[in-house]
Amino acid sequence: MNHSAWRHPLLLPLLAGLLLRLAAALYGGGYLMHDDHFLVVEAAASWADGEDYNNWLPWNQKGTPQAHPANFAYVGSQYLLFELFHLTGPHHPSHQALVLRILHGLYSLLTVVLGYMLARALSPDCKQTATTVAWILSASGLWPLLSVHQLVEMACIPPLMLGFWGLVRSSRLQWQDILIAGIGIGVATGMRYQCGVIGIALAPVLLAQHQWRALVGVGATALGTFAVMQAPDLYVWGAPFTQLRGYIDYNATHAGNFPKGPWYQYLLTLLGMMVPPVSVMLLWGAFHRGRSAPDIWWRVVVPIAGFLVFHSAYINKQERFILPVVPALIVVGWIGWQTWSQRSQWWNRHRQLERGLWGAFWVISSVLMAASLPYSGKHSRVKAMEFLYAQGAENFAMVQVDSGAMPPQFYSGKWNSYHIDNRREQQRPPLQVAKTWCASPPGFILFQGDRHLGEAVSQYKAAMPGLRYVTTIAPSRTDRWLHELNPINSVERIMIYATGDALPCP
Repeated sequence: MNHSAWRHPLLLPLLAGLLLRLAAALYGGGYLMHDDHFLVVEAAASWADGEDYNNWLPWNQKGTPQAHPANFAYVGSQYLLFELFHLTGPHHPSHQALVLRILHGLYSLLTVVLGYMLARALSPDCKQTATTVAWILSASGLWPLLSVHQLVEMACIPPLMLGFWGLVRSSRLQWQDILIAGIGIGVATGMRYQCGVIGIALAPVLLAQHQWRALVGVGATALGTFAVMQAPDLYVWGAPFTQLRGYIDYNATHAGNFPKGPWYQYLLTLLGMMVPPVSVMLLWGAFHRGRSAPDIWWRVVVPIAGFLVFHSAYINKQERFILPVVPALIVVGWIGWQTWSQRSQWWNRHRQLERGLWGAFWVISSVLMAASLPYSGKHSRVKAMEFLYAQGAENFAMVQVDSGAMPPQFYSGKWNSYHIDNRREQQRPPLQVAKTWCASPPGFILFQGDRHLGEAVSQYKAAMPGLRYVTTIAPSRTDRWLHELNPINSVERIMIYATGDALPCP
């Protein structure tokens, strides 16, 4: 019997990565950011239910249809999964969300494998280098948590890593390398448009290396793959690349509404994400390789640099935007640091210090990972919708006090438009508000807020004494902690009242 597979250096990192991702999927939940849920899960699940939650599709829009500013390709893949759930189960929304997290976690293990392969190609003489990279990508920091959620910035990483691997398989790119690189970059761009910057930044590298055929081949393959992934536009919109044009138009006209930051914001993000002071070592290693670097090195480093420069110059700054290139950056950073430090007399005299810094990295990363595994994002919002699902509620009202956050209706199992009283913008008498609900009376009222929640509840109870208190859902400790770190992360309690016959309806 051949036992070589059990001795493969990838085995233990993959097993660790699998167990950690299963833990994050099973013990965590909810969603991390607005877009990963409302532009992916809510859209895809509603389509499978015969609805169109955000009026994405042109036949559900009034007037002249406008292309939705999100990418259809990734959302479409999730729609197919929900259609499969309808056929085979599970049918409970929370169980469907669990399966999605598990599937995304399994898919993310490709990043570990491809990170190892990329490191082996860039540093063929040292297997330990590739093994270290695999451990970092599988079992450090926030990677297990991020891997199980529906973030398109995470979903595009495996094909992008495949593209990088194709670029470094040989000094003179052969047709197999060209196909792998082109397909990988094309798929990544089809999922996340900004990955196209990788291909653009690669062009001058191949030109400088006099690889004309490779440049044409990679470009044609990437563009062809991208076009195939955008083909659903022909069915949905009747014209090619409609979603891409909609994305560009939206970003051009809504630039003033985007989160802003200084040009160096992503540098700070990388320093924090990769855990200092090791993050400093990795960045130094990636971009200080020097003239001795082989040709294949620049095919990875220059596109990464181009991606970072593009996002640093662009007005919309959100930390998740740079996630696609972080695994490749870790690979070249670790290899580059080793190459440089081995030539440094100072570091050769202080190897104990270097080992201590890496020890600190693993301690800090392990603490972050352990703290993040049970994270249930937007806990109160999700649990409130799960409560409605358990009650079989057909309709509900939401009174927003300190927060205007949208309820994740996917977890309620219903797509009916809910009634809303946004008291942050206009405080109307509760009876006046409730009378507008009578056409479709809500069975429950959800009071959403924090500091001023009790005041709003008291006003409604005074106007409608028949309201019956049911339960209060508190935010998770992590949601509270994130709010304290950055108040832009809204946090709220949700108090649920049954309406009974308390509404002022005939």
